[in-house]
Amino acid sequence: MISEKTKLVALIGDPVEHSLSPAIHDAAFRKVGLNYTYIAFRVTWDTLPGIVKRSRMPGIAGLNITIPYKVAVLDMVDRLDEFAKRAGAVNTIKNDEGKLIGFNTDGIGAIEALRDEGIELKERKVLLLGAGGAARAIAFSLADAGAELAVSNRTLKKAKAKPAAVERDT
Repeated sequence: MISEKTKLVALIGDPVEHSLSPAIHDAAFRKVGLNYTYIAFRVTWDTLPGIVKRSRMPGIAGLNITIPYKVAVLDMVDRLDEFAKRAGAVNTIKNDEGKLIGFNTDGIGAIEALRDEGIELKERKVLLLGAGGAARAIAFSLADAGAELAVSNRTLKKAKAKPAAVERDT
């Protein structure tokens, strides 16, 4: 039951109407006994800065970020964890008492899924299709795991691009 003590977590992106995340997360929250609720918001480029700013409010635990905003939110958080800096993309923002911390879990999630299937990546040749925010994080994780990586994308420029270092106070 939602009450004044319920913490909010939201998925923001465009589109989000198809997302199963609210059902999955709400079921997980219930199973482990957390008083959280998860909702999906379709956010436009115009409303993105305001939504991220408002996520500092008490009662909002954080945001999950999906397309097309994983790179755009880099400059909207107070601090980035080291992997998000390297990847140049954020898929999770944690509200830590009004300070927003950006993380990227796309890469480790992909690597763990491959390892769960018994796939060893060291010295493996991997073709990564795409060069967006999630792909960037996955590329770094594949490289960290020792894979040889080739990237294919609709645009050559984006496929060749390496994320710029992001300077922040930490």
